[in-house]
Amino acid sequence: MEKTIKVEGMHCKSCEFLIKDSLEEIGVKASADHKTNTVKVNFDEKKSSLDSIKKAIESNGYKVK
Repeated sequence: MEKTIKVEGMHCKSCEFLIKDSLEEIGVKASADHKTNTVKVNFDEKKSSLDSIKKAIESNGYKVK
């Protein structure tokens, strides 16, 4: 499943990499864009959920809208 998530708190490329790496650790392919405050995720619903994705993002200090 593909989904675009709005995220508050990203300011730079380092923020993008931190979110991307955190999501890849739980098996989610992701790309983040601090300019649009979005994270595009591609995941298998049998292995991951939107809730686990949200928790991974928020564990780094960002807020999912």
